[in-house]
Order: sequence, then structure tokens, then C-alpha cells
Amino acid sequence: MFVFILLSYFTFSRLLSFESTLTNVSETSLPHIIKINQLYTQAATLLESTDILSQSSSNASKRLAKKQLQSNLLNTRKAAKEIFKNEFLDTQLNTIAVELDEFSELIDERQKTRDNIELLRGQLYELNEQVVSIKDDTSANWSLIFSQAIVNVGKALNENKLQQVRFLFKQLKHQLNNIYDDKSAGIEQQITSKLEGLLFGESGLEVLKIQSLRLAGRTIGKANFVQSLIQDYVTQLGFVTNQTEQRITQQVSSSVVETQEQTQLIGLILIGGVVFLFIISFVFQQRVLKRISIFNQIVLTKAQGNEYQAQLYGNDEITDLAKTFKEFTQTIELQKEKLEHLSMSDGLTGIANRRALDIRLQHDIKLAMREKYSVSVLLMDIDNFKLFNDNYGHSAGDKCLKDISKIISEALHRESDFVARYGGEEFICVLPRTSIEGAQELAIHIINKLKAEALPHHYSDVAKYVTLSIGIKTTSANESTTSELLIKQADHALYAAKKAGKNRYSLYA
Repeated sequence: MFVFILLSYFTFSRLLSFESTLTNVSETSLPHIIKINQLYTQAATLLESTDILSQSSSNASKRLAKKQLQSNLLNTRKAAKEIFKNEFLDTQLNTIAVELDEFSELIDERQKTRDNIELLRGQLYELNEQVVSIKDDTSANWSLIFSQAIVNVGKALNENKLQQVRFLFKQLKHQLNNIYDDKSAGIEQQITSKLEGLLFGESGLEVLKIQSLRLAGRTIGKANFVQSLIQDYVTQLGFVTNQTEQRITQQVSSSVVETQEQTQLIGLILIGGVVFLFIISFVFQQRVLKRISIFNQIVLTKAQGNEYQAQLYGNDEITDLAKTFKEFTQTIELQKEKLEHLSMSDGLTGIANRRALDIRLQHDIKLAMREKYSVSVLLMDIDNFKLFNDNYGHSAGDKCLKDISKIISEALHRESDFVARYGGEEFICVLPRTSIEGAQELAIHIINKLKAEALPHHYSDVAKYVTLSIGIKTTSANESTTSELLIKQADHALYAAKKAGKNRYSLYA
């Protein structure tokens, strides 16, 4: 009886200790890890919300984006307070909130400027209709020059380069002087004076357009800065998550060691027992100790980073603990995979994003330089995509981006070929071990596929369907280069293709 009681004591105490350890893991540590991962995901959504706000082009979309951004920030702050108190992370989050407020104000100012431009543009159109209604033959030359001036105003408002805008408005001022030279007194003089006021007044189109371009540049800079702050915050959360995982792993490993020592002691007690006790102990060992040993091996194997093959079946506490531990490990792996996928893929198109491109391109360049083979880069830009968005809407624009990414992905036939979304309407292909001829063949193939798909774009000045302009840069076998230089050279080739008439490719010379 003494041996039996001693055996029961050691076994039961070990079970209680092990159950306490796993209960702590399942009821405290596991929920804590899940909450941290949820906070990690919530913080990552701030990046997407910031990008949506920076791309808003109307008051309605801006209000929705601001509402979503504030909601995400509030949820992130709430989740952070529930999980831990970290002065450094709180300071980072407060900094992000301040920068987001400034960013939102910058977006409001940019939208207000755009609205003022559209208001003055409408007044220009009214002036133009008034000019058209004048049927005096003596005003024919004046009407022609006036209409040409209105057309040039449209060109200046559609230009996105500050220097070019100033040049176009300077030409407009000279053209207005010609109107003054040619016009006769009367209504022509009144209309010309109104036009001059709309263009060059204190709040005229010239001032508003220059202000709009400057605000656009500041918006991009502020968006990049805010996104960098959020990425730093997400990185710190990842570090905290890893620390928590290591603490749990150490806790489980310590429990495994203690269980192994107790198992050995129980074995010694069994050897010194009586025959009757041996029989009872044998049954007990089969039903309890053996299954504990299997579970110990499962925990130890997983703690070492390996996959375990053993399985536990039954309807008792040991099986429940094994199921809890399995769910715990699976949840951690799923969270890691999900976060890794979110950080490396584009949220809209599903293909690789800029971060994944940087990693892949640096790897391919280093490998090409070491093994002496060429790498080709195709930088692609959708022609007249702004007109597509303005006339078909942003939902159609998003669908167009998805269709284009699918067409490009299907055009790549090798597993080593890589495609990523480089910017708003820009895509990039990295083709290791590909010559100039091979890169040209792929570019022609993509252009032909777009022609075959014929995605409608009736507002394009190239064709009635969506087209791409492609810049190609191919390194030589012995060429030493960097990813930044390679993309810059491909961008020069893309600019040449745009300048040559779009819907074509151009090689970097």
C-alpha cells in the first residue's frame, strides 16, 4: 500500500504540475499571443488606411478614408492598452496619431485647392460658352485666339510638373497680350479681362495649380513619413511577440525536463513494488504514464522546432492538453504566415509588393554578378490611367489594375520570373537569365495580350482599350549594378516609350 500510495502521489503531483503549466499556456499565454498578433494586424491596417487617404480624390472618399483611419487608430490604441504598458510604444503611437492629424489636414488642404481649381475651371467654360454665342464676324479672329487660350489652360491644369506649369502659364500670359492687341473695344474686352483675372489673379488658376502641385509633393512626403513610423511600430510589436513566444517555449521546456525526471523516479518505484502492485502499475502505466511520455515527446519535439509524428487519442485531460497545445502551435504558425503574406503582397492585386520586389531584385542581381549571367527588368506603366479613373471611377480603376496584374502574371512562363506592383499604376518584371531579345519578346507578348483582351478605355489618346508603355533594361554578364540603378535605367526607357507615343516598349540606351 505504501508503494502504491507513493506511486500515486508522484504520478498525480506530476499530472497536476503539468496540467497547471498547460492551463497557464492555454488560458493566459495563448490569449496574450493572439491579442498581440491581432494588435500586430490592426497596426498593419493603418498602412493601408493611410495609403487610401493619400489617394482620395473627392470629398466623399476623403471622409470615408478619414473615418476608417480614425477607427483603425482607435482600435490599435485600445488593443495596445489591453495587452501591455510600454512607454516607448505608447510614445510611438502618440507620435503616429499627431502625424496622422497633420497628414489629414494636409489632405483637406489639397482637396480644397482642387475644388477651387474645378470651380474656376467651370467659370472658364462659362466664359467660353459666352464667346461661342457671339456671332459678330469682326470678332472671329478674337474668338479663335480666345478658344486656343482656353485649350492651353486645360493643358496647363493637366500638367503635373511645376516647371512646365509655369512655362505654360507664361505662354498664356503672352497669348492674352496678343488678344489685347487684336481685340476691339466692347464685350471682347470685358471677357478677356475676366479670363485674365481667373488665370492670374491673387487666387487665380496659376496660383492654385502651383499650390496644388506643392501640396501633392508634401502629401507624398508626409505619407511616406507616416508609413515609416507605422512600420517601425509594427516592427517593435514583432519584437515583443518574439519575446513572449520565447518565454512560453522556455516554460514548456522546463516542464518537460521536470516531467522526465519524475518519470524516471516512478520507474524505480515500480521496480521495487510487489507483484500485485506491479500489475496495477502496469495498467496505470499503459493508461497514463505512456501517454504522458508521448505528450512530453510532442512538446519537446515542437520546442526544438521540429514536426512531431506521434498522436494522442482518448477522452481525458491528457488528450485535452495535447489538443490545446496543438491548437496553440497551429495558431502561432497561421498568424506568422498571415503576417508574412500581408507584408510581402499587394493588398489590391495580390501580387508581390514593393518590399518583396526589393528583396527579390537584390538577390537576383547578386546571383547574376556571381554566376556571370544577365538580368532583364521590364518597368510597365498603364497609359492614361488617370483619365481612366476620372471617367470610369476608382472601382473600375481597381478592377483594371487587377486585370492587368493577372495578364502580366499569365504572360510569365518560368518559375524564376517575378512580377510585382511597383507603384499606383506601375508594374515591374524581373527576368533572370534573360537576354535583350527575350525581354523584347515578353514585352511584345504582353502588349499583344492587352490588345487581345481589349479592356475598354475610350478616353485614351492611344487606343480604345487599355495599353501599357514598357521600359526595358538588360544587364550584361559582367556588369556591376544595383537594384536602384537598374530600376532607374528601366524608368528612363519607360519615359522614352511614353515620349515615342505610348503602347510600345523601349530599350535603355
